[in-house]
Amino acid sequence: MYFKNMHRFWTNTIGFMLILVFIGLAVNLCRIQVLEHDKYLKLAKAQQSKKVTLSARRGLILDRNGRKLAESLRVGSVYANPSAIKDVSVVASHLSKVLHLDPSKVSAKLEKDKKFVWIKRRVSDEELKEIRKLSLQGVHIEHEYQRFYQNGPLGSHVIGFTDIDENGLEGIELSCNQTLLGEPGYKRMYRDAQQSNILTADTEMRRPRHGNNVMLTIDANIQRFAEEELENLGKTWSPASATAIVMDTSTGEILAMANLPAYDPNNVGKYPASARKNLAVTDYYEPGSIIKPIVLAGIFENKLARPNDMINCENGRYVMGKRILHDSHRYDTLTVAEIVTHSSNIGMAKLGMRMGIERMYRHLEQFNFGNKSGIELSGEQAGIFRPLKSWSKQFSLVSVSIGHEIAATPLQFVTIFSSIANGGLLLKPVIIKSITGNDGKVKEEYNAPQVIRRVMSEEVARDLLNPILVDAVRNGTGKRAFLAEYEVAGKTGTSQKVNKSDGRYSRNKYIASFVAYAPAENPRICVLIMVDEPKGAYYGGTVAAPSVREIIRKTLQYLEVEPLKLKMAMH
Repeated sequence: MYFKNMHRFWTNTIGFMLILVFIGLAVNLCRIQVLEHDKYLKLAKAQQSKKVTLSARRGLILDRNGRKLAESLRVGSVYANPSAIKDVSVVASHLSKVLHLDPSKVSAKLEKDKKFVWIKRRVSDEELKEIRKLSLQGVHIEHEYQRFYQNGPLGSHVIGFTDIDENGLEGIELSCNQTLLGEPGYKRMYRDAQQSNILTADTEMRRPRHGNNVMLTIDANIQRFAEEELENLGKTWSPASATAIVMDTSTGEILAMANLPAYDPNNVGKYPASARKNLAVTDYYEPGSIIKPIVLAGIFENKLARPNDMINCENGRYVMGKRILHDSHRYDTLTVAEIVTHSSNIGMAKLGMRMGIERMYRHLEQFNFGNKSGIELSGEQAGIFRPLKSWSKQFSLVSVSIGHEIAATPLQFVTIFSSIANGGLLLKPVIIKSITGNDGKVKEEYNAPQVIRRVMSEEVARDLLNPILVDAVRNGTGKRAFLAEYEVAGKTGTSQKVNKSDGRYSRNKYIASFVAYAPAENPRICVLIMVDEPKGAYYGGTVAAPSVREIIRKTLQYLEVEPLKLKMAMH
């Protein structure tokens, strides 16, 4: 009886314990299946599947005629999952041979406690084939995009460049980075027990959204003209740097923007940072004599002088209190028009004095000196235009009249000078024409011209200043810009650089410049060249004017503008 009772006791006890175990298991299964379902689903997916990024293609950069300036090409890159590699030394040996890498560095990457490391990005097609043949466990290939600039250095300072991940670092690549980038997609790849990828009908996937295209106002052919002339100028005068800009005078569109030295954005690392600066917007200079027509516009607007008024130019030397002004040539008396034609500092200083400080300040202020233009380029500087209270009553009025105590970027000055060519309107410079999607549809259009304000009357621009600037090329300091085919109107500039060490003007370092528009009777383009520290000569008429002439000639012929002789023959 005792044993029978004991047997029943243990049977009941064990049965009860088994019931408790089953209840515990049921509760735990309920917790796993219901309460922590998402957690274990993610773990299962992580073991059974892999989320593969689908790279978005960066948008194109095009010239105004649709010619490709920058595009992204599909390439393969090699990566590894170190946790899936059994023999690191063997895999490292294979990879280093095929990809031409240091074996010790490859081994160091494969020994990291990570599930993803890049081995080599942007590999050649031949290398990819060899990697596929090896079928190394834990080594994979991912397709991404590499930025390519078809024309090498052409337009590089405007276009800019990207890093290895295709993020814009300079130029349009930087300023329009978000527009060009796009948005990557993904797909989830499932794996079997042997870790081989398998596709299912319900594969989770989101397609990438490729970046938009940016069409510039730049014309690749005109850009080439500008760069060729800068290269020729560089060989002749060996300057520290030089800048050339071609602007459409009626719209403010930039047709070309070039700098010397140049660089190839396909091989950025081979060039110093200084070569990658877009000097047209990042650096500013005292304009020297190219400001004289702008000052003269104020003289005419305020009826303080007429073109034929005679001014005593003091035979080339003029004492103004503690200051002595000199002209490069000795002139006794000159008309107001001849003061610009022959670039007399003494004559211009006397005219500037008639304006008075406040009136001169208000006149120049309307040209946006000291303000950024707002062009869609990175690194733009505002230049220098000190507030009126900082002007010296004794010196500033004279200094500003001849292009000192004020500084502008090359872009600012070609924009200002274009206001004479178009009849007195200051336009906002534009370098983007439109933004388009991959379907070719226009998403955003940058309409030009964008008028900032009228800065002089049409009469002053066309009837008074235009003939003076034509004469400056025909008979004055700009003779080397003369063209038989087209009437050119322009102005030379030569300014001393300021020594950073003592703040004084240098006696051997100059900025040589020339700015001109053509055809003078119906202007199409305005061209500016600024040359920093030329060697062998430093006058703008000698160093810069011939290159401006050639850019004008080539550009107008390319635009099929009717030559002057043909016009005269037809009439």
